Amino acid sequence: MNNAHYSLAGVVAEICARAGLPFGGFDTSLLEGTVAGMQLTNEAAAYSQLETLAQAHFFDPVNRGGKLSFIHRGGEPVLEINPDDLIGDSGDESTRRSPAEIVRVLNLNYYDSAGGIDTDKQSSDRSIDTRGEGEENIDTPLVLETEFAARQVAIAHKVMIEEQRGEFDITLPDSYLALTTADIVRFRGQRLRVDEVHLDNGEQRYTLVYDRKSAYQSRAFGIAPVPPPEPTPQAPGPTNLHFIDSAILSSADDAQLGYYIAVGGTNTAWRGASVALSLDGGENYIDSAPVTTATVMGTLETALGNHRNHVPDQINQVQVRLSTPGAALEARTLAQLQNRQNRALIGDEIVAFGAAEELEPGLWQLGYFLRGRLDSPTNAHPPGTRFVLLNRNTLQRVPTERYNLNQALSFRAISFGALNDDSETTTSGILRGQSHIPPAPAYLRAYRHNNQLHIHWIGTGHLGGRAAFDHSQYFSGYRIDINGNTHDTQNTNYTTTDPGPARIRVAQLNTLTGPGPSTEINL
Repeated sequence: MNNAHYSLAGVVAEICARAGLPFGGFDTSLLEGTVAGMQLTNEAAAYSQLETLAQAHFFDPVNRGGKLSFIHRGGEPVLEINPDDLIGDSGDESTRRSPAEIVRVLNLNYYDSAGGIDTDKQSSDRSIDTRGEGEENIDTPLVLETEFAARQVAIAHKVMIEEQRGEFDITLPDSYLALTTADIVRFRGQRLRVDEVHLDNGEQRYTLVYDRKSAYQSRAFGIAPVPPPEPTPQAPGPTNLHFIDSAILSSADDAQLGYYIAVGGTNTAWRGASVALSLDGGENYIDSAPVTTATVMGTLETALGNHRNHVPDQINQVQVRLSTPGAALEARTLAQLQNRQNRALIGDEIVAFGAAEELEPGLWQLGYFLRGRLDSPTNAHPPGTRFVLLNRNTLQRVPTERYNLNQALSFRAISFGALNDDSETTTSGILRGQSHIPPAPAYLRAYRHNNQLHIHWIGTGHLGGRAAFDHSQYFSGYRIDINGNTHDTQNTNYTTTDPGPARIRVAQLNTLTGPGPSTEINL
């Protein structure tokens, strides 16, 4: 195949002219980009050839002012639809498309400009999205460059996921006649694309689908059809490494005292790292283990303000720069957040985020938080604070001994294939045993009767979910402290002689870590 390139506008104009459209009956002036190769025959219908180009270059043919125009996607909204203008009860709610429409792997089969006569393939893999299943193929007769094909399949995958969020079917009056297919609009605070238009007397019916501007951007790298001669191996770069001493993320992690390690690369050549532990401040490292699963992580670009944990944080937003190559985040509903989705560590606070928008490749804006999850303390977080996506499948759970409690642990990660010390990363932290520190009891109350002090409370679970909550297998009861005098019990009530003015505190006990935080009242 040769390396000739043709302007996209010129190819589309040629197809329109061959189809018999008169000069001035179509407009290709807004099209940008080039076409490396395409087979044009008299047997193929013009519209199918245009569909092939539109699928690869993400543009839409639109009838505007009696002229066929071609518009690239990803533009700015042309207007905001006023809900008061809706006819009937249209647009009251969106219709969510089937999750089956999301595939884990999307493949693009094409002819590579640097390859031979056989087709080549570029893929977009969204394994971190637990909704995706299976594979799907897109076949195109176009000749594409390797990097262009990789970017386009990544964009197609993001658009597919965005459109799965659903659609609105609305009816509008004649004042909206200017709206056409492919127009971007704002409706009920959402960015949407006009997908279909049906005209009728006095009203128009529109189908609007979710659209994200940043979905049409990608920095994906392609796999060359043939290996270059004697390639220079790319250095794997440093390994991002985080020590996480937090509450357990899975009931199975209650079996032993331990902590989590998050590991990830900074470029696409990263294939894993060797992680070692030191108990003497980095003088000697032991227990080296290979880690090949990358955790999605990054740092805050902007500050995140504090917020109480009792209600959703709909005030604060934060920008996060992801350092994990090719990583993507997805929006979630409140119900999904309450079912442990989109949990992340910001500093030492565990949050769940509902809103996620990619502002530019690798830079995400997050909002709608549930703060202080799993009894973690809520705080304000400055730029530069760590961000770690708490996907249990990508974190390393490391069991440890009780004698390591309150000791400093140091860690070292060396990337596989590292040629020098540039790929060595170290971190350290104090092991507090957060995985087994029990939460505070709830609903502590007390009253006096017949010179007796009666105290009642409700134990707080450490394991499980939904309506099934259990204590840790190391739970050993409750500790009641009345004016400095303590008593341990297995019950959730306690009666003693009335001491007069009383400061009452109750904490849950764990045989590994001792008493947890207490709940307190004064009587």
